[in-house]
Amino acid sequence: MKRVAPVLVAVLLAAASLVGCAAGASPDPQEKKDVVRVPQDASLTDAGALVADGGIILIAPGTYTESLDVRGDDVTVRGEDRNAVILDGELTRSNGVVGTGERITVENLTVRNFLQNGVLITGVTDDNGAGIARGPDGYLPDQSPPPVPGYLVQRVTANNNGLYGIYAFNRTDGVIRENLASGGSDSGIYVGQCEQCAALVQDNVITMNAAGLELANASGVVITGNRIVRNRIGISVLSNYLEAHGPTAGVQIVGNVIADNNEAQTPEQAGGAFGVGVGLGGTVDAVVTANLITGHSAAGVWVTSSEDFAPTGTSLAGDVFAGNALDVAFAPNERAAGSDNCFTLDASATTVPAGLSGCATAPGSFTQAPGPAGIMFSKVALPPQRPGLDDVDDTPRTLPRTVEMPDLSAVSVPSADLLAESGS
Repeated sequence: MKRVAPVLVAVLLAAASLVGCAAGASPDPQEKKDVVRVPQDASLTDAGALVADGGIILIAPGTYTESLDVRGDDVTVRGEDRNAVILDGELTRSNGVVGTGERITVENLTVRNFLQNGVLITGVTDDNGAGIARGPDGYLPDQSPPPVPGYLVQRVTANNNGLYGIYAFNRTDGVIRENLASGGSDSGIYVGQCEQCAALVQDNVITMNAAGLELANASGVVITGNRIVRNRIGISVLSNYLEAHGPTAGVQIVGNVIADNNEAQTPEQAGGAFGVGVGLGGTVDAVVTANLITGHSAAGVWVTSSEDFAPTGTSLAGDVFAGNALDVAFAPNERAAGSDNCFTLDASATTVPAGLSGCATAPGSFTQAPGPAGIMFSKVALPPQRPGLDDVDDTPRTLPRTVEMPDLSAVSVPSADLLAESGS
């Protein structure tokens, strides 16, 4: 047998050693990857900077006391197990997942115990490029940045967060579906500051928040198939001067279960609302139809003004009311009385003003009693777990440029049996 010279052996061993080191070395921080596995390839904190546009961050089961910042376009963030991949803010971190790129997907994971938001999908960034959200600064329309298109948040559990569970701000063409939002100190799900949102909020369970679902200066949003139960207020849609693009116009609330939104063991709602199913404040052309609205201690639907924004063009028809102290209150203020607000109600409906029917011109008087004291968001009881994705792999999602909206004309009033499936 021919022997290899000792010198050659040494050279070969050195080369093999170098190859081994290269294979095990940390990736170049400038080198982007199509698939980033957490924690195998990177920590959760580092994964956002490592993933390439069009790539995926795949997160293994575990509890991660970190945050994830994603700035690339067409990126998918996916947990391998919705209930076992947990991002925990430990009541010290601001946000769980922050996405600023176009067409971002966040799915199949849990975000909890963050001081602000569980998932923040935003079109506003600071001087360093970090995603932020605004409100109290008082944006004017000509000062707001252009909206960023595309997002999907699905099969996410967002519980016990200090502001919003899932928050889409200054974004368009988005879908928020099949999530569980609970224990939000302001609201479980929020969509804000988008003149043409083209957003679909569908098939979510929203429970035990101050407000279940909140929209502010968010036009063109479809809300359907949701179970919104045991919050302080179910749905709050309003116009204001705290964000750009008021008033809120063209919101459609169709085919939802909105029930028992009088839950005291929740955080106090900033505006003090309690026992209201749907609140419309200064909205334009809002449609409320085919909803099951039951069990509210103040009002099933409350239509009012918001500052000097007037309710205009409201259409309320085809809803089923039961067990509300008052089914519908139409009570705008004198300086923003509104017009063309039309109500098609069963004769048994209880209303303010009494006998509310047709296109109302004379408002009634409705004063809501203050709600009971609330509890810390971190103390809100956890609802039952929800199912995750059936198939999990490392294939990123390709989101369409525009959202395909459901045929709302085919939507009927949900069965009361769905209340048993509400996770409450």
